Amino acid sequence: MLFSRCQRSLMRVAFAALTLSVAASSVAVAKPKPGKGFRLFSTAITVFVPNRVQCRVASDGSICATGSSTVGGGIWPRGTADQYIFGSGINIAGVIDNSQPKSVNGFAGDTAGGFFNNTAGSSNGSEVQPIFSSADPNDALAWPDAAKVPLGDAEENLFDPSLRGSLAASQGDLWFISWEGDPSRLESRAHPLGIAVETRMLGWNFPTGNEDIVYVIYTFYNISSANDADYAAIRPGLREILAQKGKDFQASNTAKFGINLPAGGYAINNLFAASVSDMDVAQADANYASVNVPFALGYTYEHSFSNAASLGWTFDPAIFGTAPFFAGVGFVGVKFLQSPIDPITGQQVGLTLFGTFTRSSSIQDPNDDKQLYRYITGGFLPSDGACSLNPVTSHICFVNISSPADMRFFESSGPLNLAPGGSGTIVVAYIFAAPVQSGGCPGTGCDVKPATSTTNLTILGDAARMASGVNKIDTMTGYLGFDDADGNGQVSQSEMKAVPGSLLGKALVAQNVFNNHFLLPFAPDRPDFFLLPGDNQVTVMWNRSATETTPDPFFAVASQPTVLDPVTGVPVANVLYDPNFRGLDVEGYRIYRGRVDNPTELQLIAQFDYGPDQSGRGIFNDFRAVMNPVPGCAPELGVTTTCPITFSTPAPGEPFVGSVPIDLVGTPTQVVPGNRVLLASGEAQILPGKLDTAFIDITRGRLAQGVSTELTNGGVPFMYVDKNVRNSLRYFYAVVAFDVNSAVSGPSSLESQRKTKAVTPVKSILGEKRSSLALLL
Repeated sequence: MLFSRCQRSLMRVAFAALTLSVAASSVAVAKPKPGKGFRLFSTAITVFVPNRVQCRVASDGSICATGSSTVGGGIWPRGTADQYIFGSGINIAGVIDNSQPKSVNGFAGDTAGGFFNNTAGSSNGSEVQPIFSSADPNDALAWPDAAKVPLGDAEENLFDPSLRGSLAASQGDLWFISWEGDPSRLESRAHPLGIAVETRMLGWNFPTGNEDIVYVIYTFYNISSANDADYAAIRPGLREILAQKGKDFQASNTAKFGINLPAGGYAINNLFAASVSDMDVAQADANYASVNVPFALGYTYEHSFSNAASLGWTFDPAIFGTAPFFAGVGFVGVKFLQSPIDPITGQQVGLTLFGTFTRSSSIQDPNDDKQLYRYITGGFLPSDGACSLNPVTSHICFVNISSPADMRFFESSGPLNLAPGGSGTIVVAYIFAAPVQSGGCPGTGCDVKPATSTTNLTILGDAARMASGVNKIDTMTGYLGFDDADGNGQVSQSEMKAVPGSLLGKALVAQNVFNNHFLLPFAPDRPDFFLLPGDNQVTVMWNRSATETTPDPFFAVASQPTVLDPVTGVPVANVLYDPNFRGLDVEGYRIYRGRVDNPTELQLIAQFDYGPDQSGRGIFNDFRAVMNPVPGCAPELGVTTTCPITFSTPAPGEPFVGSVPIDLVGTPTQVVPGNRVLLASGEAQILPGKLDTAFIDITRGRLAQGVSTELTNGGVPFMYVDKNVRNSLRYFYAVVAFDVNSAVSGPSSLESQRKTKAVTPVKSILGEKRSSLALLL
């Protein structure tokens, strides 16, 4: 879902009347009245499909899991049978403050935790708030304040100010709250820890590379206190929910265990969180799992990268069919985008520890929360099994390099110290990618281990050894090289070069999207408009959209070939750089009309667009030969036979130079680099279905007779007289602005929100008391 860049706050007004009953009770959330697709309460299980990823989610905290013993919950690309994830989720463990005696705090000094994804048995998570999906109209109508993009507490800093307080930050937000505080859920532990987890998932179909990424934000709240004042720093709506859970936690646990708990709760110290994944890529027992420590990225793959035809798999040629990629089972990875801050260095700790385990290896599934804590902190006992590397210095415990197996992995980060009512956040990205060709792959002899020796598992991150070469699997994830930009001899992810579209290439996209506070292209602002009823006619008048003079905020991101690395402070290549992105992109206006107050039922009755002028409006400056493409010009493929100029193909971090001005007239088309291939004839061919045609779907087929979405350069009159109406009938109108922009960064054309106004045409009578010039606002 896309919202206007300056008028996202209006979304709150649009939903205010519908969410009053929700605000009155933050704990019990009422749903819309019955209708098509009616659900009395928001679901405990849903399928998250914001882009090319399909992920089944449950409100107890399980991610991409079905609960089945045989069927997984993570499919990519969606609509196929290509299973990558069997189940995943977050597990947590920490130490309860021991400053009070056991007689006052019955849990004092205990190490405790919660499994939201227990690979060895049942989990401890249970629902606090059900799942709300912004893609579900019923959920959108009943969206609670607590589920809105954070505004008013520390979590708001994750998001650009223009997103805060909106219903959703992405094309499909998912939100719910779970906790491990129920004392009836004691599988693999002695008692709960006292943590509620707010989970928000985000996804987009753009920019390039982002369509195969799902973002998950976990915020942990210490709900051990029964005092409302301890939750004062949490934003309204959510504050009341958590304060109530604090009371529930104290009442249920003191009754269950016959102990005392201090009314003000207790601090939870050295809390670590681990993303735990059982991926099962294609054939479960044919997997390896490994890690890229500088990227804080764990991943799983099928050892031979087979074509998997026997499994009924399909491979989208736009993903797998263009060199350097090939049609073989791909990668799925989980990457830390934000982790806790190290109080000594002031920097994020990143990946604390990565480890794999199977039922047959030295390191097996943790049996209880105490062993979980030792796993995710690196404090192993001899009885836990032996790490093959020093977990403190390498951040790796054990990686299977012997033979393929049913692999599971954990990757942890911490510590967090949470006072009663306190909170902390980590952010991860689930990333799916095709394999990069490497010696013998694809081929019958392709069989790739994480490394040829345990020692080689630590090559990445060691600048001197990386200079002599990396593991084969590293090249298949997209590794291209390393540039010590700050000259400190240390390796950071921003200093590693990667193949665009590869696992590492997409990981860089994910990190940049996060670093830019999830700011991506916006639709234009909706213009103000007015309706004047007349005799069998309605006059529509409108003002300019504010976006005509206010650049899309994403332009500040897309226009820069380099950005400052937040860790090193050194300029590095900006993977979101798009020279074709237009800051001032409003192309024209559309007028919609309908007989019902439903934006999706409106019919396009008129369109007006600007022609080229001295300000550059109506012109698209094409730096990459992607606008209205022809077979003889594809610079990224070395095809330049019919190019009107010599297009540049700069290295990452360098700007594009030289562009062709394209008059935006007719129906502009674009192709995203990577979606055309080189033919033996020396010409470029666009992959089927990959030519973007602006406006083709914008009206959902609802066009009035004689109306076209083709651009005419006819200008914008800011007034239109609709004579296809009848007196005494009520009509609904909407006026929107639409844009034309780069398909590399998002949809090539977006239009502003369709907000309707009503009017009834009447025959004017002289002397009538009512004004025939009434403007309906």
